[in-house]
This record gives sequence, C-alpha cells and structure tokens, in this order.
Amino acid sequence: MRRRNHILRRALVLATLVGAAAGPAAAQADSIAYVKDGDVYLSTSDGARQYRVTANGGYSDVSQADDGTMIALHGVRLHRLARDGRVLADFDTPVSDTRPPGSRVFYGPFEPAISPDGTKVAYTYYYMTQTQNPNCYPPTCLVAINEGGTGYSHADRQTSWDEPGFHKHSGWRHPAWVDNGTTLLSNPTHLPNADVVVDMPGNRGKTFMAQNWFSDAVEGNPHVSGGDVTRDERKLAFVTGENDKTLTLYAINGVPRTFKDGEADPSTRPAVCYRYGDAAGGTFGTPSFSPDGTKLLWADAEGIKVVDVPSFAGGCTTTGASPSGRVLVAGGSQPDWGPADVPPGSGVTPGQPKPGEPGQPGQPKPGEPRPGEPKPGQPNPTTGKRPIAARITTTTVRSALRSGIAVKVTPRSAGRVVVKVRLGSRLLATVTRSVKGSRAQTLRVRLSAKARRTLAASRAPRLSVQVGHRPTGAKSEHRLRLTKTLRRR
Repeated sequence: MRRRNHILRRALVLATLVGAAAGPAAAQADSIAYVKDGDVYLSTSDGARQYRVTANGGYSDVSQADDGTMIALHGVRLHRLARDGRVLADFDTPVSDTRPPGSRVFYGPFEPAISPDGTKVAYTYYYMTQTQNPNCYPPTCLVAINEGGTGYSHADRQTSWDEPGFHKHSGWRHPAWVDNGTTLLSNPTHLPNADVVVDMPGNRGKTFMAQNWFSDAVEGNPHVSGGDVTRDERKLAFVTGENDKTLTLYAINGVPRTFKDGEADPSTRPAVCYRYGDAAGGTFGTPSFSPDGTKLLWADAEGIKVVDVPSFAGGCTTTGASPSGRVLVAGGSQPDWGPADVPPGSGVTPGQPKPGEPGQPGQPKPGEPRPGEPKPGQPNPTTGKRPIAARITTTTVRSALRSGIAVKVTPRSAGRVVVKVRLGSRLLATVTRSVKGSRAQTLRVRLSAKARRTLAASRAPRLSVQVGHRPTGAKSEHRLRLTKTLRRR
C-alpha cells in the first residue's frame, strides 16, 4: 500500500474520511493552463474540454495571469502567449545561457510564474562556478559554488537585475505570487535557512534580504519545495518530504508583510494540517489552487490530479478533504489554475498554425525574428542599437481623463514611434511621433470625449498599449505590448 501520511497536529490517516474523491464539478468561468507533449493547453476546471494553445512544441512550463495572458518556457526563452497561441513577446533573461555545460555559469530560467496582473515574471535560476580556497595546497584548492535563486522580469521584455524593482534574490527558489508585489520563495540552497521566505522585490534595494516566515519540521519533514497560496491567504500547499514524496496543506491567517529583525511574528506561522503521500511515480509536482481556493491541482506520473480542500476558517480540519487525487488531465504537467475562461473551440490544429502566425509557411518560428528584424533584446545587426524600451507612467483613471495616457519611450535610434492604446478590444487613441535619437521621452496619448466616457465607465480599466518603433530607413517595425490596470483615483 502506498504511504498516506496525514497530519492534523498529530498523525491522521485520510483514508478514514467518509466519502470518496470528488466527482466531476460543474464547469466554471476559469481555466487550467498546462503542458502536454511539449505544447501549451487550456482545460476547463472539470476537465471536460481541452483547448490547444500551441502546436509547434518545445514548451516545458506555463503560468497564466488573471486576464488570461500566459508566460511559457520555450528552451531558455520566455514566450508571452495570447489565448489563441499568438506569441506576444519572445525574450530571454540574464540567465538564458546556451553555451555547453562546461562553459556556462548560469542555468535557467525555470518555473516562470507570471504575476496576477500580468506585468511581471518571477523565475528560478541556478549558478554554478568555482573559486580558490586560500587555505589549501594543490591540487585541492578549487571549491565548487552551487547556488540557486529567484530572478524577476517584465513580462514582455528582457529585464536586467539592476533595474529597480527587479533585483534578483539568491538562496531560495520556486516563486509563487501572493499579490502583484509579493512572492513566496522556498527550498533554500543553504541550511539552516527558513524553508519559506517572503519577498517584495519592488520595496527593496540591491542589499535587501527576503524575510523569514516559517519552516516545516513536523515529524522530521526534511524540506519544503514549490507551493501555492489561496487568494484569500487562508491556505497554503507545498511539496514536502524526502525527494518530494509528500504534499502538505497548511492553514494560515494571512501572509506577513511586516517583520521584526528579519523574522515574521510567530503568530503568523502556518499550522500543518495534513499531508498527501500517494503520488503516482512517487513525487509530486508544484501544486496550484483554484481561484476560489476550494480545490487543488498537482501533476504526477499519471497526469494532472485534483482534490477538494476544506475550509480552514476555523483552523485545520480534514472534513471535506478528498482522500486522494483523481486524474483530471491524463499526461498533463505543470498545471496553473486561473480565473480566465477557456476560449471556444478546440484551439490550434497541429501542423496548421493560423495564417501569419509563427510556424506558417514563410513565417519565422517562435523565437526567430522576422526578416530584417533583430532578435528581441539583441542589437540590430545594421545599427548596433537595441530595440525600443517603454513603460506606461499614468497610474490613475483621473489622470488619464485629465491629461491622457503617458508612455515613456526610449527609442534607441532615430525613426518613427507609434503608440496605440486599447481598453479590451476597443481602440481608445493613437499617437505617432518622429524621434531624432535614443533620448528617453514621454509620449502623451490624448483621449477624445468618446474615449474618455468609455474609460470612465470601466470598472476595472486594464489598458493594453502597443508601442511600435521603425528606425529610419528600416522596412520593419519592432513592437512592444504593455498592459496596466489603472486605479480609480
């Protein structure tokens, strides 16, 4: 019999729970992004309908934002994907090293996780090198250095680690977003560091250290790996045990944001509720909660599995918990549950990409530039200049209505810049400007009276901004797509 080691302050066996695993649930307006046979798919929450997002292969992980845009790992590059499979951005990271293992220092990125608002990506990386031990005699002077950490990036372009708000953090891995500015990092590379720490990359400088939250040593648990947290911050789930052989559910009363001397208040530490220990193949993949926090996914050797999770409003309980996982998507891996719905239909047909999309005859493959274009993030072979950089600086609806949408653009070279602002599928406004050089400048997109009424009526005004730059004399245009949700005031 496979081991099921469940804990509720003391050892419990979930097999004694009344009832079997939950049957198929009613379809909801949410979705599960996952990878199968090298491609990205979406599934309804009951597993009844699958939608194929990509058909070119090469994908190994995926994460989705609340609006449905996805970040998928393709080799050592990150692809920002639309629901219909369009590659909205294709970029690398500071650790995307393609040299042979004997030559490279960094390995990654791995486990990309997109923030709920779709603007940032956190990822795991590894650093391997060697140094000299000054207190030794040859030939034993070389000391290997193996380190892991978490990097941060904009979700649509390569991002340097020295950019404010995106500094890397060494020592912990497996990032999980709590909100748009807070992540949980786990599985420390050095002991006796805490198993789980809280990181807020936007609130720190280069020397900031993530803050200790908790360690799980109940019944001799040896480590804590990747995990997830519910949106109401009442439940946690982490892969645990030797060689990831268990999956643990925790009850919490919020994720701490304040710390004294680098430690969270003991009252915020989670209660260990129970563990699963019956993964097919012996190991659990990183879990993902449903948007409402009542169900939990993971992947093992059989595919993606789901269980019901009880409410922990009154503390730990096993009442209502599934005794084991049921297969939701056979053969699937890397599941990520989000609130966006699955598009209608069945998605891309293998071997028949949509006209004009990467993979269509005459079109470049994902990651390759179109004729005459530089690779994303790489210098233009003709001008030696890097592509355009941009960010939306307007933060509130009130400011947008009064002064327009401000976009700070660094064009890198002389040419023409076009900025188009959309709210959903509706084009609000466009501005075109000639630029003489690479000086950063702010382009302000003024709104018509009709556009202002549309924006003012929106309850959750999430802007989509396309910035196009055509260098002087060039035949092609480099484009960036930015998104930002404006505050009401």
